[in-house]
Amino acid sequence: MCAAHKTSVAAGIVLATAVLAGCAPDPAPSARQPAPAPAPSPSAVEPAAAVAWMNGFCGAVKDFVEGNNTMPSASGETVEAIKKSTSAQLGHYAGILAKTVDGLSALPAAPVPAGDTAKREFLAKYTSARDKTVKAKADLDAAGKDDTAAQGRAVDGLMAAQKDTHGALDPVAAILGAPELKTAAATAERCRP
Repeated sequence: MCAAHKTSVAAGIVLATAVLAGCAPDPAPSARQPAPAPAPSPSAVEPAAAVAWMNGFCGAVKDFVEGNNTMPSASGETVEAIKKSTSAQLGHYAGILAKTVDGLSALPAAPVPAGDTAKREFLAKYTSARDKTVKAKADLDAAGKDDTAAQGRAVDGLMAAQKDTHGALDPVAAILGAPELKTAAATAERCRP
């Protein structure tokens, strides 16, 4: 055998061994897959998308604040009347909280990660408040008409729910660390006071 033939046989054996072992030589440069596109830089965030996202984020919270401002107060002359008005108050609060949770849940992915973080934090607080309010109303409605302790538990449940929402009333403050969203909030209609 000539030396050239021995070299090509040896190279063929090495190549066959590599293929059988699950290794293959790198494809030719023209056949390689393109590198994944880099994540958009902060300056590459589409301003219209950021404004639209902020409108949705601020709008969900603004709807809650407006609904909270119209919440009826509990009143009545008898335990039964007070129970009924407290139940109505809890129902109103549960309704606006549910609307806020739905609004936040419907938001698409934020144009920057800080927006998604703020959305998750606000959604957790409003969901917790909604769940506490729904439970307080159900417990109050299931209580006997003269159960004054149930009234106290319902008020405690409402206060606990309100405590959850206190940390989620300013959507703009939640995104101040994201310049793109901060700029968008300045022009987003639903972010205006």
